[in-house]
Amino acid sequence: MINYKPIQTQKPARFSPLIRRSICTCCVCIGTCATTVSALSGALTGRVLDSQSNDPISWTTVVVEETSRGQITDEQGTFFFSDLPVGRHVIQTLHISYHDTRFAVEITAGDTTRVDLHIGHQELLVEGVRIEDQRVGSLVPLDEPDVIFSGNKLRQNLSQTIAETIDYEPGIAQRSMGPAPARPVLRGLGGDRLLILEDGERTGDLSATSSDHAVAVEPMTTQRIEITRGPETMVYGSNALGGVINVRRGYVPVERPEKAGGAFSWQGESVNKGLSSGIEWIQPLGRTLALRADGSLRKAGNVSTPRGDLINTDIQTGNVSLGLSTVHERGHVGGAIGAYRSDYGIPPDPSGGHPNGVTIDMERQHAELRAQWRGDMGIGLQTLDIHHSFSRYWHAEYEDRRTLGMEFGVLTHCGAAQMRWGPSGARQRSALGFWYEYRNYASAGLNFTPDAEEYAGAIFSYSKWQHGPWKAQGSLRADLRRVEPDQISEALLVGQVEVGRIRTRSFSGLSGGFSLQYQPHTQISTGATFMRTFRAPGIEELFSKGPHLAAYTFEVGSSNLDSEQAWGTEFFVEFRRARNYLSIALFRNQIDGYIFPKNTGQRSWRRADLILYQTVGLDAMMHGVETSFGWHFTKRWKTVGTLSYVRGTLPDLGDEAIPRLPPLQGRIGLTYEPREELEWTGSLRWANDQKRIGPFETPTDGYAVLDFSGRYNVYWRGHLHAFSVGLQNSTNAVYRKHLNRIKELLPEPGRSARLLHKVFF
Repeated sequence: MINYKPIQTQKPARFSPLIRRSICTCCVCIGTCATTVSALSGALTGRVLDSQSNDPISWTTVVVEETSRGQITDEQGTFFFSDLPVGRHVIQTLHISYHDTRFAVEITAGDTTRVDLHIGHQELLVEGVRIEDQRVGSLVPLDEPDVIFSGNKLRQNLSQTIAETIDYEPGIAQRSMGPAPARPVLRGLGGDRLLILEDGERTGDLSATSSDHAVAVEPMTTQRIEITRGPETMVYGSNALGGVINVRRGYVPVERPEKAGGAFSWQGESVNKGLSSGIEWIQPLGRTLALRADGSLRKAGNVSTPRGDLINTDIQTGNVSLGLSTVHERGHVGGAIGAYRSDYGIPPDPSGGHPNGVTIDMERQHAELRAQWRGDMGIGLQTLDIHHSFSRYWHAEYEDRRTLGMEFGVLTHCGAAQMRWGPSGARQRSALGFWYEYRNYASAGLNFTPDAEEYAGAIFSYSKWQHGPWKAQGSLRADLRRVEPDQISEALLVGQVEVGRIRTRSFSGLSGGFSLQYQPHTQISTGATFMRTFRAPGIEELFSKGPHLAAYTFEVGSSNLDSEQAWGTEFFVEFRRARNYLSIALFRNQIDGYIFPKNTGQRSWRRADLILYQTVGLDAMMHGVETSFGWHFTKRWKTVGTLSYVRGTLPDLGDEAIPRLPPLQGRIGLTYEPREELEWTGSLRWANDQKRIGPFETPTDGYAVLDFSGRYNVYWRGHLHAFSVGLQNSTNAVYRKHLNRIKELLPEPGRSARLLHKVFF
């Protein structure tokens, strides 16, 4: 078990009119950006593909040498240049894992030239330019994620937390107690029903257990963020009814670059006087080795709101990692180590539990080993992946920056082995694997939750098939979990709430999913997804007993809780034509034994300034809709939008509302793109009133907030420079979000200007 020594160090307008006015303002402001486009020009579009697998290659810099204009390919490997002078041009591709290559193309007036640029180990002859390249391969996902943040999209939305970075996606909301501990909520599901992974591994932090606990992942040096729903989530966990958010950082190199390279970025923000920077570097060593390093720093002060500064919301974060691999044609073996530290504040309790706020110091160290073998290994086996990770997590909560309130520590060992059949891009692929986890949990301070050890294991399978217009996915998973507290006690009462007998608990369950998609036309697809998930209660939900000042609660677990069993159903339809799209999804989740902390309305007998929350398991029902669209109504102008809604009830309590669900909300934006390297966007994000609330919750008024953003990419002196600017809450509107635990204290942040600069070298 983890043993702690005493800590001596001191630690430091009405809704509808506002929408109408905002839309008008948006159109006027963006309209001023219009420029004249020359008629004596043409366009170039295409894809960068791997010559062996025909897979698209993202993060490739494509440069038109005569104009010094550059772009980075998206997740589909595509690029687009408009207004190129008529005639012959040489374009160059730059990628850290490929030779620099050059191609010749011919641009004709008023036309769009389309090319596919295949790069790989084969010799290619394209318009008289000879290219010879070699790829060492990388881990290919079983299926494409539902949502990908990378390239321009990631840079434009990059914020100080993962939750804020992906906040504008349909169905996404933020659970928060100030900016630092924000965590995503998807379709009303948060906690560990929405898994947050780093390079496919669990982070080992405690962000899923309480709203004051931050996610121990720094977005500054993130390569891409993937959101996955459906049957493939069973590869990562049995409880991901909400989905999986995977933050790809590439700690362990899986490719050996031909030359050294990397990127440096910095970002500034006015609302909190924040400044952050990050650097990534990868270096070939010898004939087979690859060395990768990254690091980042972030510092921000108190958040400014239209009603004054939100005190004790400052944050300081540092992150560093180092990875080394030996890479061969048939795979790679490597490891990485990393460290993350964050000191952040929780604002004062509106009820007076801690009038000066709480300061949290958090540390995480991790190490991981990964190995992959590729090629025909018999019985159709194409790929074997093995990985193991270790995480040491610690955080302490201080009152008045001096007095220790609570302390947590978790040691986590986690690993998996996965076998895959079928090459990348095949119409039929399958995977079979097992997963294991060991957690050693300890707490100290005012909390009386017993120390405990947790053992978990699972076997899983996943398959996908495609035949003509039909596509199907299926998965199965079996889980075992055992929780062993270090002390046994009889049932006891905390006030009038029964905690139950502290004892060893074991849980087991089956989960799985099936998805069927039909595409009768290249522009239309429709389908349905069916899921069954299993979730065992966590250590804190079973055995908590004590005040949690940073969360404004006195928490009492229930050792008699059973596991959750959930059934999820989704029906969807998508229309896509060229660059236009419309997506609509209807979903319904039925959860037996939905586990959540219920406000009892009672004051703690030990701390009369704290409300007593009892962990309960009740049947729950959630259903809702989400939609998104994008429409290019001219060559330069497009509009995009999202809308999402979820409604939750507790049938055991007479259809009482599930607490802390987001209201009907959405976003609509207007984008002007005079050139492919330049883009301006104005967007209106809005939410309806949330008056359907649980007991002891307070309603929240609707709002409409106007934002502006822009991006500019330029190839200068041999390097690609990417700039992103933003102006959030441009009208300095006063508004509140329903999932913000401190909404009664002060409103959301006021007007904020943001600038990001990233240079690739």
